[in-house]
Amino acid sequence: MATIERVEVLYCGSCGCPPEYCEYSPDFETHCVPWLQNNEPEVYKNLMKRLKKGDAEDEADDKPEKPTEPWTMEERLTKFYEKYQPDKVDSVPSLLEKYAGKEDKLFVALTKKYGPEPEDPYYASDDSDLEGDMEEMNLGDKKKRRGAAAKKENKADTRVIITKTKRNKKKAVTNVVGMETVPGIKLKDVSKALSKRFAGSSSVKDLPNGKKEIIVQGDHMDDVAALIVDKFNVPGNCVFLDIDGDFVPFSD
Repeated sequence: MATIERVEVLYCGSCGCPPEYCEYSPDFETHCVPWLQNNEPEVYKNLMKRLKKGDAEDEADDKPEKPTEPWTMEERLTKFYEKYQPDKVDSVPSLLEKYAGKEDKLFVALTKKYGPEPEDPYYASDDSDLEGDMEEMNLGDKKKRRGAAAKKENKADTRVIITKTKRNKKKAVTNVVGMETVPGIKLKDVSKALSKRFAGSSSVKDLPNGKKEIIVQGDHMDDVAALIVDKFNVPGNCVFLDIDGDFVPFSD
């Protein structure tokens, strides 16, 4: 008769599940993570590596491939009208025929009337360092302004919104939008600080409206707001939490 070898199974002292299933617990960040850190550091380290790898793969899957060539003139004009006047999209071919050789003048007139053109994905940049350099340049211009008027303007321009997005299997992520409105802040530095503080992955993503979003693994809305206020000196009344659809200032 064959003998079955006994297998030792480790169970989390918080949720009672094997560590590989802790991430599905609603108290993963608040209870399971501290227990694993204190009692099973190697298991915790391997688990976090696996979670970070999974999030990185999800982000890679969600990120669209960059086009290999820019928009044609027809695509460019179509995207413009789709943004501002969808009812004129059908007239694009006739307009291009009418303004053949004068397309630049056409776009100058259109942008003056409606607003800036939609960004061509071919020319979109993912270089966060460039963004940081631009923010530093803007900050340098603001430093030239003196007195309370400059402080008031900076405060009015700063608006950080923190929301929570639920994922499948009871997981959630915290979303931070608007940190680019804080003078002198580099988003990659904020992302690193959040990743270190919550021992999980944190990344910066481009949004369709041209803004940037920082995504933090786990539900940490209040703690993220506190870190932004304390570490990056953002006024509490410029940080808003999405509470059931209402944007509530973190502090008045």
